[in-house]
Amino acid sequence: MAMYKGYSTLNSQFTGVRLDDIELIKRDLLNHFGIRRGEKVMNPTFGTSIHDLIMDPLTEDTKNLLLDEIQQVIDYDPRVELQELLVDEIPQGNGIQAQVSLLYVQQNQTETMLVKFLNADGILNTTTEVL
Repeated sequence: MAMYKGYSTLNSQFTGVRLDDIELIKRDLLNHFGIRRGEKVMNPTFGTSIHDLIMDPLTEDTKNLLLDEIQQVIDYDPRVELQELLVDEIPQGNGIQAQVSLLYVQQNQTETMLVKFLNADGILNTTTEVL
């Protein structure tokens, strides 16, 4: 039986919008990455500044800022614990990618994902794949 239940209409043909457990947690994390800091009503500290960093050169300072932003998002969600985090440029040069190893606390399951932050016409687009 699912511990967490939720809905997402993203990438859906409205045939199955219900998400459970790990899939819901992943969707919530991606949603959090997609919100600019200050955009959420009545919660101006929620969100990230990743949107402003993805087209900057990946210097050590920028990399550290990205690591901090990603860590904050993951730390915000009590359902997961960060195990490992690596940030690098996407080989095609149109964004950054983060290799994120997570522990899903209630399920006691680990997973490594590749989260890509792509800049398409000034809009942050996040995708994920399991490694």
